[in-house]
Amino acid sequence: MSTPLVDPALPGTPRYRVTRWMLLVLTLLTTIGGVGLFVNVLSVNGMNPAEYVILPLFTVLFAWIAFSFWTAAWGLMLVLSGKNPVGESTASNRDENAPLSPTAVLMPIYNESPTDVFAGVQAMLQSLVATGKPNAFDMFVLSDTTDPDIWLEEERAWARLVAEHGSHPRVFYRRRPRNVSRKAGNIADFCCRWGSQYEYMIVLDADSVMEGATLVEMVRRMDADPQLGILQVPPTPVNRLSLFARLQQFASRLYSDILIQGFCSWANFDSNYWGHNAIIRVEPFTRHCGLPILPGKAPLGGEILSHDFVEAALMARAGYKVSLAHDLGGSYEECPTTLLDFAKRDQRWCQGNMQHIRLVFSEGFRPISRLHLAMGAMAYLSAPLWLAFMTLSAVAMWMDGSQVPESPSWIAGASVVFGITMALLLLPKMFSLIALAKQPQRLREFGGWDNVVGSALLETLISILVSPIMMFFHTRFVVTTLLGQKVVWNAQNRGEGDITFGEALLVYGPHMLAGVLTTLFIGYFSPYLLIWFLPVVFGLIFSVPLALTLGSVRLGQRLAEQGLLLIPEEITTPQILHLQKQALAARLRSRDHYDRDKLFDTVLIDPSFHALHRNILQATESHVPAPREDIKAIQELIQREGPSAVPRDARRMILSDADALKKIHVQVRSQMRLTRSALSS
Repeated sequence: MSTPLVDPALPGTPRYRVTRWMLLVLTLLTTIGGVGLFVNVLSVNGMNPAEYVILPLFTVLFAWIAFSFWTAAWGLMLVLSGKNPVGESTASNRDENAPLSPTAVLMPIYNESPTDVFAGVQAMLQSLVATGKPNAFDMFVLSDTTDPDIWLEEERAWARLVAEHGSHPRVFYRRRPRNVSRKAGNIADFCCRWGSQYEYMIVLDADSVMEGATLVEMVRRMDADPQLGILQVPPTPVNRLSLFARLQQFASRLYSDILIQGFCSWANFDSNYWGHNAIIRVEPFTRHCGLPILPGKAPLGGEILSHDFVEAALMARAGYKVSLAHDLGGSYEECPTTLLDFAKRDQRWCQGNMQHIRLVFSEGFRPISRLHLAMGAMAYLSAPLWLAFMTLSAVAMWMDGSQVPESPSWIAGASVVFGITMALLLLPKMFSLIALAKQPQRLREFGGWDNVVGSALLETLISILVSPIMMFFHTRFVVTTLLGQKVVWNAQNRGEGDITFGEALLVYGPHMLAGVLTTLFIGYFSPYLLIWFLPVVFGLIFSVPLALTLGSVRLGQRLAEQGLLLIPEEITTPQILHLQKQALAARLRSRDHYDRDKLFDTVLIDPSFHALHRNILQATESHVPAPREDIKAIQELIQREGPSAVPRDARRMILSDADALKKIHVQVRSQMRLTRSALSS
């Protein structure tokens, strides 16, 4: 059993406390300087009521970007100096031949592509076998799938994997009859039913893959430090082809190094958990990390949607370390391929992070945990604050009327404030290029300076254009959440697919209209001030063609052929991604031999598939009896029209009831025998 810390002071305490104080002082000094310059600009002709409201908004937003800037700057310093941001070696010093503690690798899924999911699982199994340590791991595919046809395909894919794979690691499959509390509930169900058999669990996402060597090292580090409760390994986005996906992959791969090192320098062992690609100590997680039900109604009350930050805060409150393994690679995920899919994912995260505001002042949380929760909320609240700031700036111009301050002193002061703001936003990207200059091996992995600089310029330009579009999205998400609109939990769209012009016009037409009206309004009152707003209005005006361009797979591939937006994993493909592609290709070929829509017919007709399904229900205690009258109605429907006529909800009901399924299986088989007998006579 794990023993929590008695003393919350951890190794490296003096160093990380100095870092925290220095970042705080630098952020405050930068904010004070920026606000002072802004006050001088506002005071040229005296301040009107709108400008008195603008000032605190500017203060909060400027502090927000100043803190991010100094975190990146600190990360650059650490990269250039070669120092470990945590202040001690994060690598395990244990004997490589020492036995590993039993670990469960969890793959929660919800209406995902079974072909993609089990290709990833197969690749990780093969990678674990190659480490020589497969016996320490068990794999669990934990399904919350509600689509009965996908459910049956999952079972078929699992059975095939078990038949082809060796005995270790073992692979288990379980589907919950009711997906209570979403992913957090899925993990909690595992902990309650099987968690006591394992020291650790490695939580993945449906699109995650991790190298076997990385999984082994994660366990070694947990074994070496009984105080370590959660160890997060940063995932690298890979495998996507659209222009928008390539931009995300390149930005993450190039910029994340200094940002993560800067983050680790002040977070230390009060780090965070991102919900996947992390290893967790099961016993304290089960004991201390149960999610509270927030008072009030959803969306701000009820079940917590974004569980990861809260679970990290609860683990830290219990006295355990939460750490980020910034030095570990071999951790991968996939990202949304269109701007709209990205926004849909953000809408779910927005509602969950807004709930965190209510937890910031919860009893017992460590100060840095409170900061993580506040920063998660601020990631979305900053959008309406920026929009309010710009709107009130326009109102202030209208209130000034003919006295719009365009004197040389005002223009000079405004230009300085604008320049400093843009520098704070854009210099961290340049820091990454500076760091790359000191890392020749990493530079070669990106394909050389020409590719990197060209890609960075393209990514910066497009990110400037996309930012106002996301600002409008995030503002809408925040407002609708505050008005009580709940997010519907649907499966993510993880495939590639171009967006049509009609879809783009429907979604981004309001953005385009807002950009045109803003340009006309500001241009009328202050043509010079329009320069400030150009990065905003330009992206909004061209949001429709921009969305079409970003969703293009063809354009993404053409840029890659020119060496742009490539990541090291595309130039030298890691073994785990090779294995994943091979497994995916093999599974796609096998899908040619069956039709997903016919699997319900198959489970009623084929004795082996029928037995497999019933055995899974019984082994996982997932049997849910269906009402007798419903069973009878379904039997009559099958008698008249055949299994294909059974609607989706009724299929799910029958598939959940082992006894009813057996009755219908016998009925269908009897009908088939009678039909064959009649035809032969």
